[in-house]
Amino acid sequence: MSFKRNELHRLVVAVAAVLAFQALASGVSAAPSLGIPKGKPYYGSSNQRTSRSIRHARDYSRDIYRYSRDADQIAPATAKEESEELGRNITKAQKELATAKTEAGNDAATLAALKSIEQHLATAAAQHAMLHEECCKDAVDGGVCMKHCNQILLELDKAQAEHNALMRAMEMGTHSTGGSSTTHDQ
Repeated sequence: MSFKRNELHRLVVAVAAVLAFQALASGVSAAPSLGIPKGKPYYGSSNQRTSRSIRHARDYSRDIYRYSRDADQIAPATAKEESEELGRNITKAQKELATAKTEAGNDAATLAALKSIEQHLATAAAQHAMLHEECCKDAVDGGVCMKHCNQILLELDKAQAEHNALMRAMEMGTHSTGGSSTTHDQ
């Protein structure tokens, strides 16, 4: 009899676990758990994706630079594939930045910072176009690739630094207006 009871207990626990998992997986939004009203943009949404795309683009640019520097002979297919991924990440960062601009509304300081970041990404995209042209050749020149990757990295580093500063400023602004005062009157 205890054998059937143990089996029944296991079955009940398994069913409860499945039901709990389904309840969690059935449309529970992350926004309410973060204290963010559902459907409202917040400083981390597209800005975090922008930052991630910039970091990924920087990684690809560094990888292409190192490959161009260290390879005895550059495989055009490899260079082209890596360049395409670099371009995809720059384009994605630009799209997310455009979304961040719409989320910023009329905040002049935020819009000015986003415009500067946008210019760095545009310069990186222009350098990438020249890099990709080189990577599509049958005989890829490593020196040319290194030169373009260096310029791309300089622009992406500026964009990332400015974006990090903007995120800190937005976070501080959010915390200073949204929380309770910690100063005490004497």
